[in-house]
Amino acid sequence: MIRTALVLVFLVPYGLVACPLAILLSLVSGSVAPLYGFSTFGLRWAFAIAGVRIVLEHRERLGDIRNTVLAANHLSHLDPPAIYLALGVRLVALAKREVFDIPLFSTVIRRAGFLSIQRGDRQDAANAVNKMTEALRGGACVMVFPEGTRSPTGELMPFKKGTFVAAIEAGSRIVPIAVFGTAELMPRHGYAVRPGLVRIAILESVEAGRYSYAERDSLVAEVRGRIAAALDAGRGGAGGERSVA
Repeated sequence: MIRTALVLVFLVPYGLVACPLAILLSLVSGSVAPLYGFSTFGLRWAFAIAGVRIVLEHRERLGDIRNTVLAANHLSHLDPPAIYLALGVRLVALAKREVFDIPLFSTVIRRAGFLSIQRGDRQDAANAVNKMTEALRGGACVMVFPEGTRSPTGELMPFKKGTFVAAIEAGSRIVPIAVFGTAELMPRHGYAVRPGLVRIAILESVEAGRYSYAERDSLVAEVRGRIAAALDAGRGGAGGERSVA
């Protein structure tokens, strides 16, 4: 609990200062670079204070991130920032609507191009697919968690198909990602952070453009199967490991 309190003592005032400054610099420069720069700095310090170290496996498999979907298993609130810090690239995320209600932070992620989705709303989900398709065609790298929510047991849940439909329509490349350790460091129920190791493994990519809409189930099965196999193996691939935080 002490580490969690220290993280909050750092992040809250940092966010109150950094968010407006990043937004202002982004507006003046016409670039999203300040948004990512301030975010990276804050998150690196937060992870360091929390005692959370990130190890990345097979960074070389990431390749060209343009028109790319990053699809990962979801265990904890730590997953998105850990993946972001590990990869060190500009990405946008498909996030639930509630995240866009957070003052200041919502302005940052909207300006960065993040996409919102309302769980349980089919029309909103369809709109999100259209927005994701457009973003991917524009060259975006989009991070998604196809399970739709954090797994309560740690077991990989069924994948929702919307992301894969967007990837097919945009002719995208999908990079599966296996995340290990975040559930133990920040359990699903609660916000306390424990020190420890997060491992992120980049798996072999799948070309969604080779699939048709009628074959979307096969694409889902292929991507989910790769993540499931990596999780079952418990190591996400051999070698290529480096510490990033």
